[in-house]
Amino acid sequence: MGCDHHPGRKADTSTSIGNYCAQCAEQIKKAQARVDLHVTPKDCFIIYKDASTGWAVPYGTGCAHWVAHQQHIKKGFQSDRCTLGFTYRVPTLVNGLSVVENRADVKVNDIWANDKKDHCGLVAKIEGEGEQQKITIRHCSSRQGGVFSNDFDTYFGGKGKFYRR
Repeated sequence: MGCDHHPGRKADTSTSIGNYCAQCAEQIKKAQARVDLHVTPKDCFIIYKDASTGWAVPYGTGCAHWVAHQQHIKKGFQSDRCTLGFTYRVPTLVNGLSVVENRADVKVNDIWANDKKDHCGLVAKIEGEGEQQKITIRHCSSRQGGVFSNDFDTYFGGKGKFYRR
């Protein structure tokens, strides 16, 4: 069996993301070590750039990556997706989804994104009804250092939009 990126080389390592030669395996290990601690899942939050650069951590957000894994969202160009094919950019993640116009219509598993589209999460829980309902967002947070649940109004200031698949 050959390396997925270097067909002329023998694949020494078989991983959940493919089969790779010794050079790729070493680059993958180094790239995975550079992934921010808060990113979940970590092992696939890398990309193969090209033959001269090899493997690297992509420019993307751990929050979109986490949401995409939770919701099985694989869309956008290959440059917008991790090695397992999940989206890792917020604008790509919410592109083409329906906007939930009224807060009272928000449901568990809707996707929330802030107005700058540089952070997102999933609606994890709703308490109460109508416009006064309490909404809990679960998200991969660089500020908090992992996946956390926070109140939409308190932590996020009640700002942003909700999207539905």
